[in-house]
Amino acid sequence: MSNGGRPVGVSRWRASGARTALAVACPLVVFLSACSSCGSDSTARPSETQPAYRIGSLVQADALGNTVIGGSDRTALAFRFRATWTGSVVAVRFYIIKNVNGRTGYSRGDGGIMRVTLHPDSGGRPAPRRLARATIRPADQGFFPLVRFDERAHIAAGRRYHVVFSNVDRQPARNYVSINALYSGSRLGRGPAVPSGLAVLEGDSDGGRIRWMRRRSDPREYYLPILEIVGGSPGQRDGLGYMEVWDPKPIGAAAMVRQVLRTPAGSSLRVDSVWLRVRRSPGARSPLVLRLERPDGQVLASASVARKKVPTGDAGWVRARFSEPVSLAARSRLALTASAAAASSYEAFPIREGTGFGFDRRTFFSAGHAEFNDGGGWVGWDQWGGHDRRNSDLQFALGVVR
Repeated sequence: MSNGGRPVGVSRWRASGARTALAVACPLVVFLSACSSCGSDSTARPSETQPAYRIGSLVQADALGNTVIGGSDRTALAFRFRATWTGSVVAVRFYIIKNVNGRTGYSRGDGGIMRVTLHPDSGGRPAPRRLARATIRPADQGFFPLVRFDERAHIAAGRRYHVVFSNVDRQPARNYVSINALYSGSRLGRGPAVPSGLAVLEGDSDGGRIRWMRRRSDPREYYLPILEIVGGSPGQRDGLGYMEVWDPKPIGAAAMVRQVLRTPAGSSLRVDSVWLRVRRSPGARSPLVLRLERPDGQVLASASVARKKVPTGDAGWVRARFSEPVSLAARSRLALTASAAAASSYEAFPIREGTGFGFDRRTFFSAGHAEFNDGGGWVGWDQWGGHDRRNSDLQFALGVVR
């Protein structure tokens, strides 16, 4: 933590070309979450079938939130995950942030000495037993290091583990850096379940022992790790590889947003509902319309979410159920499109995929990207002076039924 436990730069700040983001890891090119939770939903004649799993980015974020490793409180941080393979872990990738571009509060002195360790879970917290460790001195560049452990750590599929960051410098209050995670000011609406048991815990020194708790400076805050777990065999990647959040685009009248995507290979599927994380403008007068379409605009299913069901102030999850499930062949190309009749009714903002920073494509939804249309046609997002960028995803999910 920093400044008495408050995160520094939780608003949409710009550091090392990054600003805010989010994600999770699962097999192949999609995130799959086995869960039966529902969201804030609204449509006529909801389907009686029960969701089997979710496809999408699944995670939420408003910005980046940092935690000082060390500092006056001797703070430690833990990123929790659930293993998806039985075997070994050899390395991890994460997001270090220092004072850059004139900012302060993220680091001090020479950055200290960071110890990165892997621990089994004990009641939702890191167990004292250490499975592997590595020690690094944070550099002035390369804020997404791939850190290899001194030894291989054995893990078992389905069990939870923690990557723990601590400062072992002789003067941790004078020499420290921060670790970034995905941050949102609240968790409004019942969104799709986040896979892999991901969580962020903060550890404060208490009489020489570490007291672990969920990372939050306010009860409504919500954090997710920016983390990649690297296994000892080819193709073993886990974690969450979204690493910033981009500026929003309006929804209403001619303005629309959409997530273009491709369904997984292998077999057909049926989609009965969709989730989208959006924010309602104070003057919104129209319902939010969510559609599944072909890329050419052919509508496969459509549902409306009442204006009052969409959060205002903070973004939140909404869910729309279709009157009948939509059947899709394997590797179908389609789009989840959000629109509204009245101008400036809602807004949505995407999260950036971490491919340009070393994160493996299996740690985020890599089978599509976010687009917007201001009346002149569909293009990828504008951000950081770039146009038609196709390396971000809306905060979305599809509900798949058996």
